[in-house]
Amino acid sequence: MKFSPSCDTMVALGSVTACGHPVFAKNSDREPNEAQYLVQQPRATHEEPMVQCTHVAIPQVERTHAFIGSQPWWIWGLEHGVNEFGLAVGNEAAWSRDEASLEPGLLGMDYVRIALERATTATQALELVTGLLEEHGQSGSCSFEGQTAYQNSFIFADPTTAWVLETSGRHWAARQVTDVASISNVYSIGTQYDRISRDAVQHAVDNGWHDPSQPFSWTLAYTDTGLDRLPSCRARLGRSGSLLAGEGPGVGPATMMGFLRDHSDDSGRTGNDWAPSASSEGSLCMHAATAEGFETAASVVAELHGDPARGGATIWASAASPCMSVFVPLWNDLEVPAQLRRPESMAGPDFWWRTETTQRRVERYFDVLHPVVARLVDVAQADLLAAEPTTPVDGRADLTRQALAAAQTHVEHVADLVDRTGFEGRVPATDRRATYLDDVGTGASLPATA
Repeated sequence: MKFSPSCDTMVALGSVTACGHPVFAKNSDREPNEAQYLVQQPRATHEEPMVQCTHVAIPQVERTHAFIGSQPWWIWGLEHGVNEFGLAVGNEAAWSRDEASLEPGLLGMDYVRIALERATTATQALELVTGLLEEHGQSGSCSFEGQTAYQNSFIFADPTTAWVLETSGRHWAARQVTDVASISNVYSIGTQYDRISRDAVQHAVDNGWHDPSQPFSWTLAYTDTGLDRLPSCRARLGRSGSLLAGEGPGVGPATMMGFLRDHSDDSGRTGNDWAPSASSEGSLCMHAATAEGFETAASVVAELHGDPARGGATIWASAASPCMSVFVPLWNDLEVPAQLRRPESMAGPDFWWRTETTQRRVERYFDVLHPVVARLVDVAQADLLAAEPTTPVDGRADLTRQALAAAQTHVEHVADLVDRTGFEGRVPATDRRATYLDDVGTGASLPATA
């Protein structure tokens, strides 16, 4: 069974942010050929009794909320998203002593979308997801090309409150966030849970994972200690935690973007010494070294201000690697540009794939080209971040257009830079990533997801 996608999710509450509102951030790490697009859903009413998720259908609700989310091209669910009430949700693959099942069921990404559609607050999302989890469980392949199943962890955050939820099968533990929190692909709640499923402790005792004479630790009881990637998962969790703790008061969207662009790995290399390699999956900003690796496919930073006049949150979204991409500001009450959504035809223009293929050219000569590319990103991003706070409500659409133009121009500048260096910069023919666009170009394999 392949190792699953890896991700990192962070939140800083208003008590420690410069803006006074929570700031949520996530890198979504997927297989190298999993294009990931933004999907926008308005408020809706439903008459049909069931809703088809990725693998199975569940009962539908009468009304669903508006949201903007990031969706791997083949699934119904979302890696992360923010709804009209300023509720943000992101999930992580987690590895438990409970064996994950490939039996078709609800994926963690399905739960992200369900929470955004049906909840208005972080606490309501927590209660909704845990209730559905106890009823339906979690299972099914989370990989398009392989057969991979896993448990899930989540962060739910709204303009005042945030929760961490860690799950194993139908069991779970939750901790309310104080100031800051981050999650990765390893359990972290330990003994510091505020809520726990009614039979989680007994299940651990029955399986010999917990001595009932000792204080119960969710992490010690449920962590799969035989996972070969456990050290890199713990390294990423430690890195995100230290970045949040080290920043102190004053965390903001720019700070979180910097965290998502962070390069570090088990070798201790950072900055210009870092380059994609076999240890890249220990980096918050992940780059695949091989076709079997994983890489950051999409990122988000959201200021959860809760202002209905500005769509409940200011959402900054980027395509492919955040270290080479410009974040574009979006709002739930304004239309997401078509260039950021899934193309209607695979034969048409595709900004995600244009960004991704240009990035791969840079990665072939990372140590030479990346410092220049990163500097171009910093300049473009700084201008947009400076403009956003003073942009009037009726000027936000213009700022989004300006940002998208900057993001598109940046990609073309980078492509031209690679051309002018004289580097070939092409993915080798032996790497199956090189043929992916041709493989899906007909659109024959595209599922009919929303």
